[in-house]
Amino acid sequence: MSTSTAERAQGMGAVEPARRTLAGGAAALAGLAAAEVAGLLIPGSPSPTTAIAGRIIELTPDGLREALIGAVGTADKPLLVLGIALTVIISGALAGFFVRPERVPAVFAVAGALTWAFAYTGNTDDALGLALVLVAGVLVGSLTWNRLVRGAAIPRASSSASAPGGLDRRTFLQLTAVVATAGAIGIGVATVVRRSGSAAIDAVRSALTLPKPTDPAPSLPAGIDPPVPGIAPAITPNADFYQIDTALVTPSVEVDGWALRIDGRVATPLTLSYADLLAMPSIERYVALTCVSNEVGGDLVGTAKWQGVPLADVLKKVGVNADATALVGESIDGFTAGFPLSVLDDGRDAMIAYAMNDEPLPVKHGFPARLVVPGLYGYVSATKWLTAIRLTTLEETVPFWLQRGWAADGTIEIASRIDVPRASTRIDGGTVAIGGRAWHQHRGVKAVQVRVDGGAWEDAVLAAGMGTDAWRLWSWQWQATAGDHRLEVRAQSLDGAWQTEAVRPIFPGASSGLHAIDVSVG
Repeated sequence: MSTSTAERAQGMGAVEPARRTLAGGAAALAGLAAAEVAGLLIPGSPSPTTAIAGRIIELTPDGLREALIGAVGTADKPLLVLGIALTVIISGALAGFFVRPERVPAVFAVAGALTWAFAYTGNTDDALGLALVLVAGVLVGSLTWNRLVRGAAIPRASSSASAPGGLDRRTFLQLTAVVATAGAIGIGVATVVRRSGSAAIDAVRSALTLPKPTDPAPSLPAGIDPPVPGIAPAITPNADFYQIDTALVTPSVEVDGWALRIDGRVATPLTLSYADLLAMPSIERYVALTCVSNEVGGDLVGTAKWQGVPLADVLKKVGVNADATALVGESIDGFTAGFPLSVLDDGRDAMIAYAMNDEPLPVKHGFPARLVVPGLYGYVSATKWLTAIRLTTLEETVPFWLQRGWAADGTIEIASRIDVPRASTRIDGGTVAIGGRAWHQHRGVKAVQVRVDGGAWEDAVLAAGMGTDAWRLWSWQWQATAGDHRLEVRAQSLDGAWQTEAVRPIFPGASSGLHAIDVSVG
């Protein structure tokens, strides 16, 4: 080791543990920010945080994933990304505290290599891009570490607050704060820039003119919303409609370059542009979508008016071969969802949807086009940001969630919930309006009943219906007496089947059981 190197190592080795810890955390944050910014500047390069998060989601056991979604709902992905950032910062701080200072850059390099190995998806372009952004992060993190630690070094033979020509304690803290702030800003800017793509697409879609539906939805009858104060409307506004998907960054798709390919086991493969899609005859229907991750009584369900091209028309154009037994939709980000073709034999209004509640699909709900198949959970049918439809078999082309052990039969089961009053609330005695909704898409709801404290089932009043593919709201007048009470609800489908009381977890095909709430009257 040369004299200068030995002196530098000696100086680094004498840095106070608290300073090394702060420097390590700040350097790790700076490196993460540099990698995120590099992901924006280097064409085709991914966000390292997104790449790591995607891999974590892929490897997370289904039971744990569903438990997390049940606990935090749609905040699961933001919390995951935040957790990754905090892990990076804490790891840098621990490296600063425990590792010999001159070896910390090597630790950063090893961490970068391990991150690449963990997050690499098998795509050559992603592999190179991910390597480049991680190299940028390691270099910036190492340079930041060296600057902070060398500036804060305390010679072993000296009790001074800084090394000769180095930083005193106040300057060190100020510089560390500047580095941490710059890192946080860098990550924030990278996040905003990525989301700005969606904002730009949103501006384009807002200016689009939709064609009038060839087969419009029937006019809604009066009375689809029951007279229950505080109950959510029968038609879910786009902004309130639930969003569950595997995308950590919402895809931003330009309509000019977008195309939908229909191929596989067909006589004549077909490619449609956005203009082609809008020029085709279209239908308009009220359809409720439900996520398989919806817990009993959960809110991962919503009803909207959808407009799009009947899937049957497109399949007729391409000519489906006799050996095709499944349809698999593919998203622009590679996600796939598929279901048996036999599902469509009953003539249900499955469509390639391009409009939602009288406006072009919102970006987060699949713009420019998505699949809507009444009666199937989203995990087998609701491909958003649709770019391909493949006629195949589920053995030949195994969709995303089926690869992970979920059931191939994604048929929605009958369910109901109590919306008003909310669980664990205190209400006044006397006549109390109870309200909620029930659904059994493509089967329809015949009746809803409510009971109190395990007593006799009482018939609720059904609001006007919007068709068998939409949910149906209900209400019930309760003569509430003082004390603590439990309310339960169940629904009956048009075929006479009652909702099961058997409790079943979500995986591998949907939860079951009756929704119950506890309230206090007094």
